Amino acid sequence: MTREAESAPQPPAVFQCGGLSVQTTTKGEGVVFDRFFAGYDKAFVLPNEKEDREGFSRCFALNEAIEYARLSALYGPYCETALIAEEDGHDLGGANFIAMCSDPRMVTANLNYIYVNEAARGRGAFSRLLGAVRQALSGIFPGAQERVLIFIEQNDPFRMSAEDYARDTRFTGLDQFDRLRIWARRGARVVDFPYAQPPLSGDQQADDTLVYSVLGAGEGEGLDACTLYAHLRGFFGVSVLKGAPLEASPAAYNQIESLAAACADNEAVPLLDPSALLAGLRHRDDIARFWRRPPRDLRAALRNP
Repeated sequence: MTREAESAPQPPAVFQCGGLSVQTTTKGEGVVFDRFFAGYDKAFVLPNEKEDREGFSRCFALNEAIEYARLSALYGPYCETALIAEEDGHDLGGANFIAMCSDPRMVTANLNYIYVNEAARGRGAFSRLLGAVRQALSGIFPGAQERVLIFIEQNDPFRMSAEDYARDTRFTGLDQFDRLRIWARRGARVVDFPYAQPPLSGDQQADDTLVYSVLGAGEGEGLDACTLYAHLRGFFGVSVLKGAPLEASPAAYNQIESLAAACADNEAVPLLDPSALLAGLRHRDDIARFWRRPPRDLRAALRNP
């Protein structure tokens, strides 16, 4: 008898968190996804950081049956999820992430997108929404909560073009350094690794203007290269490449090969605390006051403040 292919583990469909009513979906269609996508599409304005509806649909389809069986055999159990949160009947914001459990003692997640709707900003909504993401993660892999690491991509103020910097800051009302401070206050540490987001679609380029950071790694700890290797394999293979082999993207493959070598050598990837540097940098104009020759990127600035 042929064994039926499995589907991805599921988050709770509906739950309460911090006064928010939260709904989740693991499908790229339906009412919950449509509400998530509507808010997401308004919140993100830079072309290289955006996924279109078709891309989301292809990605969420990998939660199902034969494709899930194939990819989970390569990368371990995973679940691509979108959620929306509402308060008093009004959508407050949403998030999209992939949760993975390649190690039974640990959950890693890539928080691909998180946004607060414009009308709800400035009222502590972001912290509650992040709490909803954590609660959804605990429901997907309830038996593997010894450690939870949440990885995020952030714009690097040192690497962004002046046009993208101004456009994103003007649209969101937040300077890029303010964004970094928001995450640093929540314990985010910069992963000292030359990260680049592989192209999300055929008409995009790899994006090396990002900072890769992690929540939950603890103080004074490096990150096991094997953990980062396993995490990025799954994130790239499912969320970014939509099931295509890693070799299909040089940007993905080269990073994975580098981490495979570091893992084989039992290396740790340093984690950098940006808090002290960010206390003195308020916006892009401050860079010229701090350095005669500005660092190439935020990681270099943190290593040599």
